[in-house]
Amino acid sequence: MDLNALEVKSDTSVVKLYHPIHNTAMVNDDGSDMTITVHGKYSKRYREIQQNQQNARLKRAERGGKMKLTAEEILADRLDLTVGCVDSWNIQLDGSVPECTPANVRSIFQRFPWMRENIELEMEDTQAFLSV
Repeated sequence: MDLNALEVKSDTSVVKLYHPIHNTAMVNDDGSDMTITVHGKYSKRYREIQQNQQNARLKRAERGGKMKLTAEEILADRLDLTVGCVDSWNIQLDGSVPECTPANVRSIFQRFPWMRENIELEMEDTQAFLSV
């Protein structure tokens, strides 16, 4: 096998949501699957967000700021990365599809941490973004 055979097939992946307890596909009232489209670790968006976070830490250190990270800061950065990588969604909440804005994504991921965890797993899944 030649390494050139492994290429990034897509910057995004459509994640089908499953009930966190029953492991059944979650569907909207119109019968469509609940999905979230997310940028993965090989995408430009993912890399830009990650680099911006790292550059902010380095600038803070250069100015004599706090270089020691707290667990809360690391978790906040991870949430920012995940929120920033959500491209679109088809989910139902309170009878309608909420607008896919960073504020709404953040709010829903904080309210439903299992959903955020599923999205983070997909973002890091090499197989979801490479072709053979």
